[in-house]
Amino acid sequence: MAVTDVAEPFDMSLAAISKHLIVLERAGLIAQEKRGRLKWCKLEPSALKLPSVWMQGFGQFDPINLDDFEKFLAAEIGSVSSDAAEVQSE
Repeated sequence: MAVTDVAEPFDMSLAAISKHLIVLERAGLIAQEKRGRLKWCKLEPSALKLPSVWMQGFGQFDPINLDDFEKFLAAEIGSVSSDAAEVQSE
């Protein structure tokens, strides 16, 4: 895609989009090439392989129920506070 096409859906200046694209290029996620007056971007899918493999490892875990986790933390904090109060009163 041309940089102008990449920028079209965003409410940002072309200069700001270009800065973001430079970061992506330095990370190896895209390649940029100048053709005439236009700069073109090409996705480098091979750069996404390693992060994709790494993220797949997290898919094997059950989702965390945050309500239960919050109750667990509240109980733990309460028991630590109770223990600290007992130690101070002794």
